[in-house]
Parts: sequence; structure tokens; C-alpha cells
Amino acid sequence: MSIDIHHQAILTSLEPLFETAESGKLWFFHRDVAGEEFWYSPEFLRSEQAEGRLILAPENWDLRNPVGYLTRIIQDVSVRIDEYNALAKKLGLEETIRLESHSAHPADVH
Repeated sequence: MSIDIHHQAILTSLEPLFETAESGKLWFFHRDVAGEEFWYSPEFLRSEQAEGRLILAPENWDLRNPVGYLTRIIQDVSVRIDEYNALAKKLGLEETIRLESHSAHPADVH
């Protein structure tokens, strides 16, 4: 089987996942053998696959709510900010960084 035919078979087998992801506002999640996590919106994954990248069979993908990814980003950023502030303090710098969250939801306190 040629690579093109193989890739097309994988892309065709991914269509039900794309339909579910798009209708449920879910993202594609993949964890590689090193344990690194990858999150891709359906739109981004389609554009990458159109360029011949990220063509992985359906069993390599989970569909997940991207809010989990946002939570992970906030945790990672918080750790880096704490690291920066601790190092700045050791170096005698008075500058610190603070993470703020802003919500446009009318029920949230401002």
C-alpha cells in the first residue's frame, strides 16, 4: 500500500472523530511515548493533515474538552511565575510578576 493510499485511509477513518469533535466542541488529544501531551483543535488538525502532518490512526487520539488544556496551561504558567519571583527575590530584584484572571461573564465578580 502506498503512503498516499495509507494516509487517505487514515484520514477517512478519522472523519467520525472529526464530526464528534466539531459537534461537541472537543479537541483531539494525543500523548506520545515520552508522555508529552498534544492538544489540537479540529480546525488545526485538519490544516496540519492537509500538509501531510499529524496523520495518526484513530486509536492514537482521544477527544477531550479543551477546558482541561486551559487548566493545564494556567498551572504551568503559575509554576513559571513562582519560579521567576523566587529567583528575582534571590537576586535582590524588586520586580515580580502576578497572574491575573479576567472574566467577561456577567455573573462573575469584577
